[in-house]
Amino acid sequence: MGHGSDSTYETLINQRRVYDSTRSSGCPASPGGQMGAGEVLRGRHLFPELVDKPIALMAAQGDDTPVERTQKALEAISSRMLGPRDPDDGSETPAAYTYFGQFAFHDIVFSRVFGAAGASGKHSVDNAVTVGLDLSGLYGRGPTVDAHLYDAASAIDTTPCRFPMGLPAVADPTVIRAVDPGGRGRDLPRIDAGGAFLAVCGRKSPYRPLVADPRNDDNLILSQLLCALMQAHNRLVDLQIRDQGATPLDAFERARAFLTSVYRRVVVDDYMRRILSPAVWEHFFGGPDFRGPGFARLRPLSDLPLEFSFGASRFAHGMVRNRYRINQSFDENPGTLRQILSFSSQRSNGDVPVRENWIVDWSRFVGGDAQVQHARRIGPFLALELATVTHTSDLDGTPRSIAFMDCWRCYHLGLPSGQTVAKAVGEALAATGLDVPVLTGPDILPSARNVARHGYVAKELVKILQAYPEFLAQTPLSYYILQEASVLGDDGNRLGPVGSYIVGATVASALFKTDENEMRAGSLSLAVEPNDLPGLIRMADDRLVTDEQLAGYLDRFIHPARSARVHRRTGDIAS
Repeated sequence: MGHGSDSTYETLINQRRVYDSTRSSGCPASPGGQMGAGEVLRGRHLFPELVDKPIALMAAQGDDTPVERTQKALEAISSRMLGPRDPDDGSETPAAYTYFGQFAFHDIVFSRVFGAAGASGKHSVDNAVTVGLDLSGLYGRGPTVDAHLYDAASAIDTTPCRFPMGLPAVADPTVIRAVDPGGRGRDLPRIDAGGAFLAVCGRKSPYRPLVADPRNDDNLILSQLLCALMQAHNRLVDLQIRDQGATPLDAFERARAFLTSVYRRVVVDDYMRRILSPAVWEHFFGGPDFRGPGFARLRPLSDLPLEFSFGASRFAHGMVRNRYRINQSFDENPGTLRQILSFSSQRSNGDVPVRENWIVDWSRFVGGDAQVQHARRIGPFLALELATVTHTSDLDGTPRSIAFMDCWRCYHLGLPSGQTVAKAVGEALAATGLDVPVLTGPDILPSARNVARHGYVAKELVKILQAYPEFLAQTPLSYYILQEASVLGDDGNRLGPVGSYIVGATVASALFKTDENEMRAGSLSLAVEPNDLPGLIRMADDRLVTDEQLAGYLDRFIHPARSARVHRRTGDIAS
């Protein structure tokens, strides 16, 4: 459930090593040495001035080097970051937003190492997609370049304009009741890679997703979200071709522009409002066209800031539940997170295609009725699979938990401590009058509410944190963001000021500090509808949004002035 790639991480580690070694030795800067590495690192920091203030490794003790002692401390701490059950008092945020955030963060920038090494002998890190929240994870580079992702509307006109949809696999025999009796459930389109063309070892079902960004097949809920967006696009295209006589190309472009605009509106006006502190949301988005006073001071992004990708974005791990009621078959016996993660081609032995009775019923993930599940409160108590199970590994191949790696990467990459970043955020927001407390010492221990909520495991975490006072004074940024949310974020309902600033600044830069050509696929407007995640997902299902309603959404997006006149004349709702 990460937002970057191992190759990017390893490249950044090497750049940090070069920079630190040349700076400490006092040697003159050489091409590709301190100066080159320093420029790259500063360009990837939200606060470039903090590149020279990395978090300190813990002091050596006995036979342990600083690295060894730090890793031992993180092993002890992360193993106790365990919320063994989903508390009854979850957050105010429905569970779908956990995975919508993962999709949006994937969409901002997809970094990878391209091509052969250059003249310097080093690879370069480039953007694989634009940074304008343009649904690249859905559309890729469009049907002209990525034609393999698309299907034609008919056998007569073969212009690629819609997405092929995959069918789910046979039912899971361990799930008693059948769901979706009409057979409307769908999976991502997948390629059978079991033949001579591509051998995939160690998989139950050798299938690969035919999608722009394979990371969006990370887990069942995320892949089903992408599937819903594909279905919504197909409905928009089919409706225009069938009822309006549009050409496939025109239908595609209008559908893409409309869906992208709705998506951007949902990211800013629904997801960001739920996750950020209200004052920070106003700072970045509380203005005309969602451009708040704070966006003007931001720099364009060349890639995700390290404070975000390896720090603040990890807050989403705190929202992940241990169990999910996928559909009515799971109301009495919810599916485990391990099962949710298994429906993915990203893992060995991935169980794909998705089984037909594991198709997500979105009414249990979004909306406001009693059956909706809610995300966990943001804080340092994680689901079992994230806190203790070794789903990932260090660069040397050592198996690690996600909780361990979230903290260790902060040291390994030389990120500033949470306290250092908090001071920088306080300075950045000084003119707004917003208070940004710096948490240290006892403030880093589990809050009284979390001790009451988690009991024994919270008291165990208190003990182990007190055994490592350096961690309380110089806290890894990823952990600091979790703890700040539980202390200053309405008991984990949202991020605190530091986490809110980093996430808000990253999203605002992605939206507003980009080339205008990258924004052409869809606008960001108060007028576009629907304006929340439930509305976006419901467009995939004609039982929830009729063709007539969908046509109205699209018409008011394409002809806003005409729709406003209709509203004045008839009283019909135009927004």
